[in-house]
Amino acid sequence: MENELSFNLAALRISQLGYIYKDIRKQASIMEQFFGIPKFNILGPIEMEITLRGKETKWTVTAGYSRLFNNTEIELIEPQGGESIHKEFLEQGREGLHHIRYDVDDLPAVLEKFKEEGIGVLQAGKIVGLKYAYMDTESLLGIIIEFSAVKKGRKRR
Repeated sequence: MENELSFNLAALRISQLGYIYKDIRKQASIMEQFFGIPKFNILGPIEMEITLRGKETKWTVTAGYSRLFNNTEIELIEPQGGESIHKEFLEQGREGLHHIRYDVDDLPAVLEKFKEEGIGVLQAGKIVGLKYAYMDTESLLGIIIEFSAVKKGRKRR
């Protein structure tokens, strides 16, 4: 990439820190006890349809949610089956912080801007009115950036 990314992430508020673990119940307990994070709400396993590197597929996940840092959502993800960037993260022998999410009003416009900069979508999907896309930013920023947009009229968590 010849030019620096001209998209201003500093103008956006981080809405979520996403972590991946082999056992999110164990990790939720550690975070609750050691760091005083409010009790996690664990959901799943849930099967979801996604687009992974441009191909339609399904994956199954168990996820936990809590809040910290000025109401920033903490998401714990435990892949259960199927293919996903989350499963790949674990297969690389990694656990821990995986992505930072920003909420945006116009997801297609943001995706187009990143495409213009040569940055593609790793994985995208929709869950309960929330559309999301994980961008291929790890080699550039050291972390994956996720963008999400909720349906108009629906309140963000």
